[in-house]
Amino acid sequence: MKKTPIILILVLIAGILGASDTLFFKVTLLGMHCASVEVIENQIDQDVIEITYHAFTVDGFDKIYKIDNWYYYYTDDALSHMDSLKKNISNKDLKQFYCENIRDGVIYYSGALNSGYQTLKIPEPVHHVLSFLIYLQHYPDKIKSGQSFPFLITDEGDLYHPEIKVFSNENKQQDDVYFTLTHVAGEEILEPTDVFNWMICAGKGTKMLSYSHKDNTITEGAFFLGWGLHLRAKRVYK
Repeated sequence: MKKTPIILILVLIAGILGASDTLFFKVTLLGMHCASVEVIENQIDQDVIEITYHAFTVDGFDKIYKIDNWYYYYTDDALSHMDSLKKNISNKDLKQFYCENIRDGVIYYSGALNSGYQTLKIPEPVHHVLSFLIYLQHYPDKIKSGQSFPFLITDEGDLYHPEIKVFSNENKQQDDVYFTLTHVAGEEILEPTDVFNWMICAGKGTKMLSYSHKDNTITEGAFFLGWGLHLRAKRVYK
C-alpha cells in the first residue's frame, strides 16, 4: 500500500520531464561566437504545444549590440497549424511586445504600428517560419524537394508560400534543407522588427537548416544576409 504513492509520484515526475525538449545552438557571425539560441518544445495542454525560442548575445557582443529576445509559438498537438504567437523583444535600441492570434480564418495583430489591432483573412492554416522548422522535425517524410505543405507562413502581416529543396549530406549524415518563401498576400505591419526576426524570417536571402539522419532533429543552420554576411548556427549537445 505504501508503494503506490511513490510509484504515482515517479510517474508524474517522468511525465513532467518528458513533456519538454530543448535544443541548444551556438551562433556565429564572421566566425565569431556572437549569440546562443535555445529552442524548447513543451506540451502545455492535451491539445496545445508551445515552442519557445530564446535568442541572446554572448561575451563582447553584449556590449556591441545586446539581444535578449523570447519568441513563443502555440500549435495544435499535431503541429498542423499555429493558433497564436507572441514575442518579447529586448534589443539594444528596441523594446517591443507583439502577438498574433488566429481564429476562424483571420489573423488578429496586436502591438503593430500605433499599438492598434489589424486583421488579415487567410485562405488556409498558417505557421511561422520558426514553428515550421519544428514541424519538419516531427514529419521527416515531408523533408523532400517539391513537397507541398497545407499551410502558409505568416510573418508580421506578410503571408508566404513555403518551398524546400533537400540535399542529402552523407558526410555529415544529415539532410540540408534550403527554404524559399514566396510572398502571396498581406503587407508588413511591424516597423521596426527585431534583428533576429529580420535575419531568420525575412522573405529575402538564403536559408538552410540541416536535419539529422539519426533522429531528424535540427543540427545546424546557415543564413546569407547579404553584403557578404553569413550567420551560422551549430547544435551544441549538453
